[in-house]
Amino acid sequence: MSSNSADKGGTNNNPTTVDSSSPDHTGWQRGREQRVRVLEAALEAATTRQSQTKRQPPQQQQSDPDYGTMLDSESDDDSDSDARTRGDDTYPDPNSDAASCSSSVLYSEGQPLLCTYQPPTPLGTNTAPPSSYGLLRGMGPPVIAFRVYFVHSSSETLSVGDVEIWSDMSGSQWQGTPLIRTDIGATSELELSFLDVAQLGEGHRIEQFHLDLPASVAVAKRFEFTVRWKSTNTQEEWNWASSTGHNARVALRPRIADKAPASYWRQQLRSLLRPACSDTLPPPATTIADSWQVSSTGASCMFKACEFDNAASGADFFGQLGTIDGVLAFARKDPFWIIPRAGTDASVAAGLDVVLVLVELSSGAYAALMPFAKDAPTKHTVVFRTGPSNTLYLRASPTLDSAPSSIRVAASVSRHPHDAIHDLFERIQQTLPHTSIDELSAHCQPAHATSLSGSMGYCTWNTFYQQVSHDGIVSVLSEICRIGRAANQPVPEWVVIDDGWQTTTQDNSQGQLSEISANKDKFPDQLKQTVQSLAELGVTRVGVWHALWGYWGGIDPSGPLAQRYELERYQRKWCPAVKTASEVWLISKTCIAAFYDEFYQWLHGQGVTFVKVDYQAAFETLELDGSDVYSMYNAYYDAMESAALKYFGPGSVVYCMAQTPHLILRTLQHLDSVTAAQQREILRNSDDYFPDEPESHSWHIYCNMANALWSRQLQSRFAVDWDMFQPGKPESHIHAAARTLSGGPLYITGSAANYSHQDLASVLGHTCRTPLPSPPLISSSCLFADMTATAGFLIGSTTLADESAVIISIYNVFHELVVAPVLVSQILTTSDSTGSNRYAIHQQSTGRVCICQTLGDIYTLALQPLACDVLTVARMAMFRSTDRSAALYAICIGDTSRYAGIGVVERNVFGVVQNIAPGTPAPRSGSPLGSPRQWVLRVRLASGCNGVSFALQACESTPEAHSLPVSVQSVRVQGCEIDEWEYLSDTEILRVMFKPPPSNSTAICVTIILSA
Repeated sequence: MSSNSADKGGTNNNPTTVDSSSPDHTGWQRGREQRVRVLEAALEAATTRQSQTKRQPPQQQQSDPDYGTMLDSESDDDSDSDARTRGDDTYPDPNSDAASCSSSVLYSEGQPLLCTYQPPTPLGTNTAPPSSYGLLRGMGPPVIAFRVYFVHSSSETLSVGDVEIWSDMSGSQWQGTPLIRTDIGATSELELSFLDVAQLGEGHRIEQFHLDLPASVAVAKRFEFTVRWKSTNTQEEWNWASSTGHNARVALRPRIADKAPASYWRQQLRSLLRPACSDTLPPPATTIADSWQVSSTGASCMFKACEFDNAASGADFFGQLGTIDGVLAFARKDPFWIIPRAGTDASVAAGLDVVLVLVELSSGAYAALMPFAKDAPTKHTVVFRTGPSNTLYLRASPTLDSAPSSIRVAASVSRHPHDAIHDLFERIQQTLPHTSIDELSAHCQPAHATSLSGSMGYCTWNTFYQQVSHDGIVSVLSEICRIGRAANQPVPEWVVIDDGWQTTTQDNSQGQLSEISANKDKFPDQLKQTVQSLAELGVTRVGVWHALWGYWGGIDPSGPLAQRYELERYQRKWCPAVKTASEVWLISKTCIAAFYDEFYQWLHGQGVTFVKVDYQAAFETLELDGSDVYSMYNAYYDAMESAALKYFGPGSVVYCMAQTPHLILRTLQHLDSVTAAQQREILRNSDDYFPDEPESHSWHIYCNMANALWSRQLQSRFAVDWDMFQPGKPESHIHAAARTLSGGPLYITGSAANYSHQDLASVLGHTCRTPLPSPPLISSSCLFADMTATAGFLIGSTTLADESAVIISIYNVFHELVVAPVLVSQILTTSDSTGSNRYAIHQQSTGRVCICQTLGDIYTLALQPLACDVLTVARMAMFRSTDRSAALYAICIGDTSRYAGIGVVERNVFGVVQNIAPGTPAPRSGSPLGSPRQWVLRVRLASGCNGVSFALQACESTPEAHSLPVSVQSVRVQGCEIDEWEYLSDTEILRVMFKPPPSNSTAICVTIILSA
């Protein structure tokens, strides 16, 4: 396939001319054999180093650049500047060559489908911690890991014979290196522990080839590579993976020290913007403010505008980004929603208002930028506009001709992208004038017992749209509850009555609100009867939808509301939500507080306990002066929030169509006065879920995962909402899993027939749902590419509050089958005080549990389009026997029957009682214990879980570390009965089932005895 050759930048080096038919094949073969010997020697040396019981600290590469060249020229008094050489705290040099990357290439029936590259993430140069019996392993030296996968259909008889990686990593000369076949069936292949071949398709098989090279063999720190292969048919010519100009690109970056001098971070931040050095670019309209904050892990500062001529030009030049490798811009799709735009440069957001920018610097650090108006954050909106050559412009609304000095651009830089975003928001919050919500909550109702984030709900929208009625709601919910309880499935505990219930002139975008009461034709006895009927079904909360200014088309100027409240007339511009210009009448901001007090008092009297407030950014569609827009915003928000607290209590508002800079900054101003004891409000995290638009599902998952990067910074006040989903559809499983792992509410829509066609218990559990503490963190490998158009996995991770485990959510939002590696060891960041470095990994799709003495760097997974999987990685606690002869490793991995089942564990393995004297009763047990090799393990569980599983493993404390049989003597649960328990010695898993599930938080005790 020479026509499918890769572009190598020069015809003399094109590897397509070097094949079996080449006249110089003999010479090429000799060179190939020599390169193989060199690489084998390097790999053997690396293996020898890793197998040593006691490793020496890695030697500094002599070719490393001088650290001083990376520092700021200033002389800074930094307490951490010499931390790299102080005492035992030795930190890697920020410019040491420590990087790792992984590539995957997938083929189907002999033809290339995709060639993906996962950006490198530093592995570090940590040495192994001390160990008495050789079970603990450090990460080791950095490697470049290549993985190539071939998927064959049942009709294919030939296998792949030779596979080679071709790259210019050795310099300008392209060279080929053979890959090693991986034994798919080998039990020792930890990397393949979670490869579910069922995902490949019926009758399909897979071949994998691999090559792990020490990063030091790469002379070029930036190189390209491609793959060529041939089948076992020796007469076949070489096939090339990528077409001309489409090679995978690799950048090996220096590893930034855990603690670097402050001057290093100052230099990184200053290099973020280039000085204008061309006649085509105006001089920068910014200067660096003197408000630096620098630590050993990053820095932040404020840029301020010196000149601003927004009225004349529409946007003013801010600066040109320096050398960057990736851009993730969060841009305004329209006035209501923010969407991610990812790519290699700022042009990905051309023509859009950009609220926030995250960039990957060529140094390996990450920087974030966000503009705002310092003195009047809720009276002006400031955004970026992007131009050619990574230029950024500032745009303000309304214009700030008279006060340009209030414009600020917050900037932060850090080793990790999530830290850069967090530091950015924290810095903005420090700068803003703070306001308190104490006055709003002066007459606050107590929080409702049913949290919207802690139970399953139901929304009427996709079932009825605007034709909702009392009879329809009660009929559908009655059937859903009947089916669910009969099948031991979760049923809705709360219901939101969406658009269509109000008294309006018409049910569309031009409809106007006439009265606060419900439509008498649809709800003859108003909402009270509906609330009571739903309560009889077990629904504990009912909420209703409304627009922030009443209804889509405002207020009916001829209706009863117009007789009680002063109205003002406005012209509404065309916008995507309302695709026509029109006239709207709105309640004057002088009496909007009285309206909301009357409205919510009436809802409270009907039994309504929360509201979904939609169309919140609609004020930006009005044709009026900008200052009036934000005056209306603030007046309506103050009135709505005050009335909601007064009549419904905290956690009673769902903010929808509200992803605006105005709300972000308003929230940051209020965060100091939000207490952790209050239930959080709900913030929609993306545009709507569209069940009947197949192309929207991948984007919906990706958009929510990416948006959580910034919305999670508001989680002190908001739980993020990924919107409802409809069960029983082909793509419903990925939506159910995504909502379960989102850290926010989970609610369904649709008919009883839809509900009956999906096993929600396998996702949520049978009785209740334990929400995760926060939204997932999107993996850095997914930040700078649109994952719906990239052949790789969309990966997020959630660390439990006690840091005992990490839940890794893995989605295929690409349109083809993806087989790719997941770099688990770089996602896990949990700490452990027991000294254990042994892990239990649970795979949700197959139920497999793997206990690892060391955490593998790479695990290969396969997922079909719109399929997902979850790996729960838990570090096992270690407990030594009194005589130091044995060690027990234990962890509770939670309720494995549901997604995120480890979330039911409120406190993992604690209160361990060991080595009880002979004849002494065990705590809370009558069984006498007398061996030095026995323990009583305790775990605290949340209410409602159906059962839990433990991973248990024991070994001798000898260099050989022989395994020891584990005997589980007894299992007791406080406050409920045990249905059954069993210990599976072959898998080393203890499973305990409850009957019925505990209704309150409870403790479980497990007595463990090791055989002599």
